[in-house]
Amino acid sequence: MKESDTHFRERAARQTRLVVIFAAVVAAFACTYFGITGILRDDCTGSFDRAPRSVVTTFVNAIAHGDGDRMMRCWEHNVYYDLDAGCSEICLSRILGTSYRVLGISLTEPYITEQGRANIVATIRVACPDSDQQHSGEILLDGIASNVPWRHWKIINSTFGGSLGSQWCK
Repeated sequence: MKESDTHFRERAARQTRLVVIFAAVVAAFACTYFGITGILRDDCTGSFDRAPRSVVTTFVNAIAHGDGDRMMRCWEHNVYYDLDAGCSEICLSRILGTSYRVLGISLTEPYITEQGRANIVATIRVACPDSDQQHSGEILLDGIASNVPWRHWKIINSTFGGSLGSQWCK
């Protein structure tokens, strides 16, 4: 084998190693970025803001603007389909796109349940634009009990929007 062949083979091997190392660094960075983003980003708010007030505000705005997908992402997945969870799936689909004016949102302090979960009760008051009607409903938020940076709040029960028999502002 000639000396020039050896030189080119060593050079090709060195380039291959550099490309593999660069690809591994890029892959590790991408995995880290998407992993952290997946853990810290909230489905309901569509941002890194996971505060209970933001979840409630996003949910209320999603209903008013007819954004069913966003509204559904604010609920704990299995509870959303439970008809005993207050105004969920069928009830909410009937009030989607209803216009109302939010008069106030108040939140309780988190309290620990018997199951070791943290819950917050949000009370929302709204006024109907076409009448003098005012309504108030409660949303029960659920999250893990420990105050960790990746804690997310999901709706597990709601009377916001009325009931199957009487929807608000219709």
